[in-house]
Amino acid sequence: MYNSELDTFLAVAAAGSFSKAAKKLYISTPAVVQQMNLLEKRLNVQLFVRNTHGVTLTPAGIEFIQWSRQIIFDCQQAEKALGKYQQKIVFASGYLNGQTLSGRLIPQFQKNHPKAQISFREINDYQQIPAEVDILEMAYAKEPLSEHEFSFISIVPSPLRVALPASHPLAKKKQLSLQDLAAQDLEIVAPSIAGSEDVMLSKLLNVRPAVKLHYYSVFNKAVVNQAQLTKHLLLIPEAYSELCHPYIVKPVSWSFATSYGFYCRKPVPKLVQEFIDLAQKS
Repeated sequence: MYNSELDTFLAVAAAGSFSKAAKKLYISTPAVVQQMNLLEKRLNVQLFVRNTHGVTLTPAGIEFIQWSRQIIFDCQQAEKALGKYQQKIVFASGYLNGQTLSGRLIPQFQKNHPKAQISFREINDYQQIPAEVDILEMAYAKEPLSEHEFSFISIVPSPLRVALPASHPLAKKKQLSLQDLAAQDLEIVAPSIAGSEDVMLSKLLNVRPAVKLHYYSVFNKAVVNQAQLTKHLLLIPEAYSELCHPYIVKPVSWSFATSYGFYCRKPVPKLVQEFIDLAQKS
């Protein structure tokens, strides 16, 4: 609803530099400069003093920070309030968002709701989800999504698997046993995996020789790259298998799993709830 120039203005004000703001926003520096020039022309005031060291806010720029934040907040609140009437769903698309469920459900949902508009928004920072995103398909974890903004709805269990290098001796086995993990370096999410993690950790800690556990807080490509560098094994939900390439993923002879489903923005819009209802029935 509001002009994206406001986001750019706040980024420049915080960074004190057009180039630093551009990096944060993933756009070019000339694009930032152009937006700020247009904004100043539209408002007919100077917001920044430009110099060789960056930019500083004018008195008008300092006052406009508060107005920008208020405008953005009011627009976001209006969109939330009107969300229940909208015939659109915006899905997140990022490194943690699979299409295991939504790829199968969306065609059927569109048949049931021919006027519904389905779109996707790229996610780079899971701690700052764009306000227009309604739903994210992913495995449950306490981080990085805020439980104040999103509620998790479990659809299916995702078995916990072990990802390892193709050159690893265990790669030849079709299925791993708990004892196979003895003395191995295993990367595991810090106690935020949903389900029976206490039982699973207890079993892993009782293996002899001991499994060498290494904890990560949030699963991302950096975790995979680090594991590949150190030749560590990775404990992951089966739903994230494709994210571990070129590692290969092996089942383990246990029943441990994490919940897999959808994070929905609160309050859940009517159309999103109907999509969730379809997922739960399928």
